[in-house]
Amino acid sequence: MFNLKKVSLGITLLASSVVAGQAIAAHVERGVAVDVQEVKLPTLNGMQLDLSHLQGQAQSKASKSDVTIMGPASGISYYEVFAVGSTDKGWEYPPASQFSTTEDHGGNQLLVAVIQYGYGNPNQATMNGQQKSYNSREYLCGSMSNLHICNTGETVTGFLYYFDFSGQQSGQFNTSSNSTASPFGYWSDSIYIK
Repeated sequence: MFNLKKVSLGITLLASSVVAGQAIAAHVERGVAVDVQEVKLPTLNGMQLDLSHLQGQAQSKASKSDVTIMGPASGISYYEVFAVGSTDKGWEYPPASQFSTTEDHGGNQLLVAVIQYGYGNPNQATMNGQQKSYNSREYLCGSMSNLHICNTGETVTGFLYYFDFSGQQSGQFNTSSNSTASPFGYWSDSIYIK
């Protein structure tokens, strides 16, 4: 008899890999990171994305009942804009409660990094009428209070998606994802980029 949850997860992982068509920092089998390659985080004017902010943002959402996911098929329980980066200002890490960037972003490049904790299919993000799929992603492992880039052998619990809206100077950024496992649902976040 088929395990519908495993079949659904396999199809989801395959579809998201094929649709994105981008380089992946690790190969994932049955929800476990294998063959992890060196992660090269995006840089803007020589400033690399700082993942230490990941701990602070994720910990602010961690609850007393924060549970480490033991299986790979848990649905989304957290979905937020993590960072906004531009060639003019570098990386900015807005708190989850903030509705706008504090810096005036602009320049040739504009990247938005989004954290998704749990499995789901991210939809196209929009900004100023343009729709774009994520152009790259990193696999995240650990609980919400200890979220980090995966090491070989760890269970994938989340994703860090990068959306490239280079050429835009300012506007409302909207992103969303559909959970592919329990808890099912639709998750979204937005931020006004100055």
